[in-house]
Parts: sequence; structure tokens; C-alpha cells
Amino acid sequence: MSIDNNPYASLDDSVYSEEEEDSLYSYDAEAEWEESKQQLNALFSLVLFPLVGRWFGKKVAFWIWSDYLHRSTPFITLSGPILQTVKTISA
Repeated sequence: MSIDNNPYASLDDSVYSEEEEDSLYSYDAEAEWEESKQQLNALFSLVLFPLVGRWFGKKVAFWIWSDYLHRSTPFITLSGPILQTVKTISA
């Protein structure tokens, strides 16, 4: 029996083509996964990180500023002439 007269040659071809199709499907799935990862990366780096950074930066700046104000300025009671001065300035 020679290789050319192999009765199972058509079966080998069909198995090969199924494996080829599976590899194409896995390639498509892998390409979609890579694209999804790129989109998630863009979402995080362009949208979420700047928003979280801005929010966190404002909180830290407020905390530092309030700490500075409490340490550097004495507590002043607004009464009498000081209160009248503030009212005239704001009016």
C-alpha cells in the first residue's frame, strides 16, 4: 500500500482543516482579547486615573491647607467691631 492510495487521506484532510479552523477561532479570540485589554488600558489611563488623581489631590490639598490655617492663625472671635467691619466689607 502506497501513501497515494491511503483510504484515510480524506479524513486526515478534514481533521487538519478543523484544527486550522480552531486555530483561526482562537486567533480571533486572542485578537479580540488584546483589543479589549487595550481599550481597558485606555479607559484607565485616560479617564479613571485622572479623575481619581484629581479627587485625591483636592482632598490632600484641602487637608494640608486646613492644617496650615489651624497652625498659623490664632482663633479670633468675631464680635463687636470686628464683626461690624466684616459686615461692611461684605456688603
